[in-house]
Order: sequence, then structure tokens, then C-alpha cells
Amino acid sequence: MKICGRCDQPIGIGEKYETHDFPSASGPGATVHLHAELCERVLIQTAPASRSRPLREG
Repeated sequence: MKICGRCDQPIGIGEKYETHDFPSASGPGATVHLHAELCERVLIQTAPASRSRPLREG
């Protein structure tokens, strides 16, 4: 089963998709599949959620 790298939804049998290869000098690289029709990008959390109290140092 292929999962879309943009919307994190499965790509159905017979559904059109694009394949993109990302080579890596230090590892095997990655292959990403995307729906051929533009799908909605999934929200990505780029910073930790705020805490009710700060962490202690040390």
C-alpha cells in the first residue's frame, strides 16, 4: 500500500500518483508518492507544544 507524502492518506488501486526519489549520500535515500491531483497538506507540528511550567535547567 502506498501512502501520499502530502496528505498521509492511502493511494487507492488504480489511482494516479507521482513518484519522487530523494537520493542520500549517507544512506539508502527515500521514495515519496504523491496523489496526481493536488490534495490537502496535513498539518505538521514544527515546535513543541507549550508547557504549563518551564523545564528545569541541569
